[in-house]
Amino acid sequence: MRVSDQAIVLQSIRRGDNKFILKLFTRQHGLVTVAATVGKSHSSKIKSSHVLPLSFIEAQFILKQNKEIQLLTETAGYHNNSGISESLDKLSIAQFLNEILIKCLKEQHHNPHLFEFIETCLKFLNDSEQDFINLHLYFLTELTRYLGFEPQNNYSSQHCYFDCRNGSFTSLSLAFPLGLNHAESLLFSEFLKVNSLRSSFSNEQRRNLL
Repeated sequence: MRVSDQAIVLQSIRRGDNKFILKLFTRQHGLVTVAATVGKSHSSKIKSSHVLPLSFIEAQFILKQNKEIQLLTETAGYHNNSGISESLDKLSIAQFLNEILIKCLKEQHHNPHLFEFIETCLKFLNDSEQDFINLHLYFLTELTRYLGFEPQNNYSSQHCYFDCRNGSFTSLSLAFPLGLNHAESLLFSEFLKVNSLRSSFSNEQRRNLL
C-alpha cells in the first residue's frame, strides 16, 4: 500500500554511495524504517538534504505489513531547519534531543500528539533567537508524560528527597542514581513547578537538572 505521511528523520545510515536506511517518526504511522535511494540530479525524488537527521519531510513510501523495512519512494521538505545548523548552541541541543528520541521511541503505533510535541519543540529551537537554552530540560520533562513515567511533584518538608525509582519525593535519602540529595531534590521540585523555557538557572544548576 502506497501511503503519504509527514515524518521527522531520526536516524540515517548509509548503505552505499546513494542508498540509506532511515528511521522515521511519522505523524500517522508511528516509527517506520525505510530504505531510500538518493539521487544527485535536481529532479531526484529523494534529495540528500531530506535524509539528514531531524529533517521535516513529506514522505511517500510503500507500506507492507509484517515487513521490517519499507520502501521510501519520494520526499519533499516542509520546514527548513537551517536555523539549527547555523548555530553551534542550537546544534548541540538538537543532537542531544535526537539521541534521546532514538533511544526512547520504540513504539510502532501512531501517536500524533507526541509527533506534534516533537515537531513544535524542534521548530521552536530552529526559529527562536533566544529562550532556547532550557529547551532540552523542558523537552525531557514533557517527554516523560508521553512515555508514561512523569515525575510527581509532591515535595514538602517531610518529603524532601526525590526517589528516582518511584518518580516521587519521599522522606528517605537514597544515594544517586537511586535518588537525589536534598539540594538536588529542591532544585528539581522548583523546576517541575514552572518547567519554563524562560526560567533562570546557572550552568551548574542546568547540569544538575539534566
